[in-house]
Amino acid sequence: MEATLRPGYNCAHFLCDAWLEETGCDISPVLACFLAPVARRTAHHGLTRGLRRLPAPVGPCVVLWRRGGAAPHVGLYVRGRVLHLTNNGPVRQLLAVAKVGYDSVRYYAPR
Repeated sequence: MEATLRPGYNCAHFLCDAWLEETGCDISPVLACFLAPVARRTAHHGLTRGLRRLPAPVGPCVVLWRRGGAAPHVGLYVRGRVLHLTNNGPVRQLLAVAKVGYDSVRYYAPR
């Protein structure tokens, strides 16, 4: 999947595009809190209204990474790897590699 790099495009936009391509469903309304620019991006409790937390990754699912002092990051877990947008563009990585440097990694599925 290629990222449509436009002003304000971030990892959440990429996730929405990838989810739509993978499943045919639009999850952008659920991820509204993430679609803001990085400085205003939040992972708040309202997110749980549209997503349910999973104990482990199951494809496809949303991956939410967090680390202190940084904006949350999201990606798509599918076919045993994580597809997400980095500063260098889209990457598809093993979960163990994608988790490096983050304090918390959680998995979610749309309700």
